[in-house]
Amino acid sequence: MSELRQLVEALRGLSDDDLRALVAARLIPIGNIEDFYSLAEILNSPKSYSSVIGSLSRSQLASLSALSVGEKIGSAEFESLLRLQLVYQDAGRQKAYEQLLEQLKSNKAFTRSLRIIGEQPIPPSQTEIDRNCGLVAFETMQSLTELIFDLEKHLIREVGKSGVGLPDVKRLANALGKPNDFAKNIFSLASRLELMALNNGRHLLTAEALEWLELDQLGRMQILYRSFAELLGAELLGELKAFKSGQSLKLWLEEQFPLAENTVGSRIGMILRSAESFGLTFEGHSASWFAEGITSGKTLGKLLSPHLPAVQDRIILQADLSIIAPGPLPTKTESLLRRFANTENIGLASSYRLSALSVCHGLETGLSTEEISKILSDAFGAKLPQPVEYLLAEVNNRFGRLVIVEAKLGESRSFIQSSDNVLLTEIGNDPRLRPFSLIRPSNEKLSCRFEPSVVYFGLRECGYLAIRHDENGKVISPIEASETAKAQNAFNKWDERIAKFREADLSSSKAGNDEVMTRQVQMAIRNKAKLSITVNRPDGTQIVIELEPSGIANGRLRGLDRKAQVERTLPLTTIAAISLA
Repeated sequence: MSELRQLVEALRGLSDDDLRALVAARLIPIGNIEDFYSLAEILNSPKSYSSVIGSLSRSQLASLSALSVGEKIGSAEFESLLRLQLVYQDAGRQKAYEQLLEQLKSNKAFTRSLRIIGEQPIPPSQTEIDRNCGLVAFETMQSLTELIFDLEKHLIREVGKSGVGLPDVKRLANALGKPNDFAKNIFSLASRLELMALNNGRHLLTAEALEWLELDQLGRMQILYRSFAELLGAELLGELKAFKSGQSLKLWLEEQFPLAENTVGSRIGMILRSAESFGLTFEGHSASWFAEGITSGKTLGKLLSPHLPAVQDRIILQADLSIIAPGPLPTKTESLLRRFANTENIGLASSYRLSALSVCHGLETGLSTEEISKILSDAFGAKLPQPVEYLLAEVNNRFGRLVIVEAKLGESRSFIQSSDNVLLTEIGNDPRLRPFSLIRPSNEKLSCRFEPSVVYFGLRECGYLAIRHDENGKVISPIEASETAKAQNAFNKWDERIAKFREADLSSSKAGNDEVMTRQVQMAIRNKAKLSITVNRPDGTQIVIELEPSGIANGRLRGLDRKAQVERTLPLTTIAAISLA
């Protein structure tokens, strides 16, 4: 059996969870992978192996060295390599894939420049490291929270390879007071933590995002640290007991992974970046809670809490409708405030602003103007400024005047309804809304060819206090819309792709699927692999032929039959099954 076939069979035997863990550890992009064959081809490629060897520890490299000369290694060592699909068993013998061994042979034994004593800068004190780590951790948590609220209030579509358009990145960057690259990293991190995911080309919140909003600072940090532990993997987690506070994570990783600098964009680089973002390291030096936070976390609260900004439950409410939070707010207060106030600046001291749209959003989520007034007065500790009271009264009067519902018949997909004829005329003549191609079928209605959610966000972007109604006439809350989204879609791209792998695998061995056959033949040609082909004979019987394919065209497969030492041409219609030999 060829090595490529060995890998395909190994992938078929993995559970969905093991497959997800494998592609995450090997940093495999989804790309255009169609089935287990194409995934195996990518995993067994020189490029993939050159990327993974930088993440191999000294013990793993030593095990591969032993396998390369035919020696047997321990079951634990073999299992750690098998999880990465770098080894396999053939007739009871432990083997490493030849392509992997070739990549290891081409690497030099040592590629880093030697460090000279005294060349390294004096590391900061542990107190300074911990203080800065706490601030960075708080900043990351706050940024993720801001992104969740931003997704709730804006329509964010998938754009290009980055997945997020520049206007959306800029909006988040402005709110955080950070450069665009920082905002892009927050989008990427939120996706990795499954706080957001794609559904039909749109970024939506998940149930995990709503749970995040309910957690306190310690609970949120535990989510970040669990993610970091998964990134480290079992091999590194087992070595953490020897890791000391203040130690350089980069130097430690270099000691653990001799070939780390031979690769670009390896898992090691992701570990270093994540450690800095999660407040586990500062300028490469580890916090005092580094090992504890990742492994057990039992005393994490005691270690971490003194270094996070202290929570304050008071706000400053001003007559210009601005709100200032001198320090981090309690989770419950912040979640309530963010339902009816927009962000202006986020930081240790944050500022928000009330507007007609923001208060309308609060009413959509189920709050009343009386409840909003009480929340503000309790946090402010005094009577509300008069402009705030006027705003709440005005929005309360206007709420529900402009409603969007789903259209069931005809080409229209949504209706904009209002008893205010002047308001509908204004919307119909608004040049900003021309792309929606609004039509006026009656005095109290506008029709649109786009779905209600698109029209809703479009109107609100233009400042109109639009709300959505379901088929029963109830207000659709933006939060509830996010909660139900996960029921419609698993969100994880690999979940959907793995399901397609299973489906493609069932059809790959059946006759009549020329596309699948063509893909397998082309892959066999590229990898110089043999195919095992079951052919239907005219008398109704079947024979199995091992063929080295040379081409496929015009509905025929050409290849060399080594056993008979003849060139064969087989019509695809006669092939009952095909697989790698």
